[in-house]
Amino acid sequence: MTQLPDSGDGVLVLVLAGEFDSATVAPLRRALTDAQSTKAPRTIVDVSGVVYADSGLLRLLVQAHHRLPRFMVAGPVPPQLRRLLELSGTAATLRITSDVEAARRA
Repeated sequence: MTQLPDSGDGVLVLVLAGEFDSATVAPLRRALTDAQSTKAPRTIVDVSGVVYADSGLLRLLVQAHHRLPRFMVAGPVPPQLRRLLELSGTAATLRITSDVEAARRA
């Protein structure tokens, strides 16, 4: 996971790449907790580079949706993650945009 530099709008953009499961989500959990305490005006999680995800990532995304103002997931959402979101019913709950720029404009 990497955090993009602030482009002057205060929006926090976290870019995920690789595999995310219960054992590997700690850095993302910390970043989302920091976003909550710093009161970022918008938090975007770019999932386009996720190659595998399980309920560990799903849980963090749902928690962030409930805790952070203007939280968004930016795609394109990889097929495996899309399937997980759809099977869990979470796709209808989360605000998912086509990409980071669309999330910034939303």
